[in-house]
Amino acid sequence: MPDFAEIIPASYQNVSPGFLETLIQARREELFTGLMRLTFISGEDFLAGFLEGTQQKLYHCHGAVSEVIPRQTWRETFGRGGASVGFLPLPLEAMRFVRVVHEVPVRQIEETTINAEELADAVAKWCRAQDPGIIHIQGGQVDRYYLIAGTSTPVIEELSILGGETRFSLNDASFPKTLPKLEYHVLRYLSEPGHDLWREYELRLAFHPFMRMLLSRFGELAGRVLTERLCEQMSTWASREGWNVSLSSNGIVNRQYFDSLENATRFYVELVERFSGEARPALGARMTENILQEILMKLDSYRRELLTRSILPPRGAASESGVAWRQNL
Repeated sequence: MPDFAEIIPASYQNVSPGFLETLIQARREELFTGLMRLTFISGEDFLAGFLEGTQQKLYHCHGAVSEVIPRQTWRETFGRGGASVGFLPLPLEAMRFVRVVHEVPVRQIEETTINAEELADAVAKWCRAQDPGIIHIQGGQVDRYYLIAGTSTPVIEELSILGGETRFSLNDASFPKTLPKLEYHVLRYLSEPGHDLWREYELRLAFHPFMRMLLSRFGELAGRVLTERLCEQMSTWASREGWNVSLSSNGIVNRQYFDSLENATRFYVELVERFSGEARPALGARMTENILQEILMKLDSYRRELLTRSILPPRGAASESGVAWRQNL
């Protein structure tokens, strides 16, 4: 995958272990979210990821290959002197992107030079493909990364890092039409769709439209006041449980950095259970189950199967306690 260590400029040279600890402590205190780059005289590059001041991962970067360093050996890396150190602030969404880049294995790298029109055709093809991947596009003032999950996933994540400034946005397959009409150097890093990080990514993107349509349908049946109350209660529950997630009548705002597919799945299961429990007094048990299945059927077949397999119970399996839902995972 792309080596983000190459694009983080060094702000400190020949740093001692003591001063490095001072820099890390400063990042903790300022609740820093982003990357710290360590480059040693030997040429070795390391990236440390921080989320609100807490270090999440340490990566040893080797060009297109990254290795996750076990936490118990971090001290060995941070205890070495003579490193150059740089920092790159990133939004939470970009940290999710970075995690995919550095933890998902690369199966194949494709390299080409094409114009904007050819790029549009290529992106359309890549979006329909089964293999997910990252593409890196360079040309003129354009230097951007795109995460393409494939299987006709409508959302494409875009990350632009230029001159120490980062911009993260959501896009779709039409993004090449917005680029200047130039020739572009394109690297496509193909990966394995079965990896847990890709599965978590797909689950998140499938769940968002499902929850948005579900809340909209509840609003049609129960009214605006009850919908606002339901969203408030679910948001309060999520906050109390430590999830950085909120809900409104427009859908779900998910700013949670899940550390595993299991935790992500558990949250989505519990959120649907919570919705069911809050909706039943207003709609009744049968109607609540009916709208869950109704909204599920509005999704495309791939994402419908994904949610059915991971989160939602077979029809008729829901219970007042929600226990039957977990038993069907």
